[in-house]
Amino acid sequence: MTTNVPYALENSIGYKLAIASRLTNNRLNQRFRDAGYPVTHEQWILISYLWKRDGQTQNRLARLSRKDQPSVSRLIDNMIRRGMVTRVPHPDDRRTNLIYLTDYCRSILDDLAAKATQTIEEVFSGFSREEREITLRLVDRIIKNMD
Repeated sequence: MTTNVPYALENSIGYKLAIASRLTNNRLNQRFRDAGYPVTHEQWILISYLWKRDGQTQNRLARLSRKDQPSVSRLIDNMIRRGMVTRVPHPDDRRTNLIYLTDYCRSILDDLAAKATQTIEEVFSGFSREEREITLRLVDRIIKNMD
């Protein structure tokens, strides 16, 4: 269905979601920095998946995070340099590595999660529980439509 309404960037859902995402990610990055943690929001995504299930392949982390393999490889390289994760050869496939959280990263997980939760709560400030649930469902539908 086409309309005669001219395109307006400021009314574009993609534009609005991108701004909301950037502002949210910047806030989370700032919280991590202020607490002295060497973690970015992109790294937090990988850490969160490893927290649920430690010892995943880079390939699986790329699929879960919907990032390309080279980007995940760079993120992991940086996380290794910062002492957040380690790469361990896969016991059954020497071409593959498994990624594990370090003891240091495990020791700060609760605080990282608290900072992420604080950011989410700020995003939803002034929203009722129902509005929050509806918003999340609608964004999930957008993601599904674009997948």
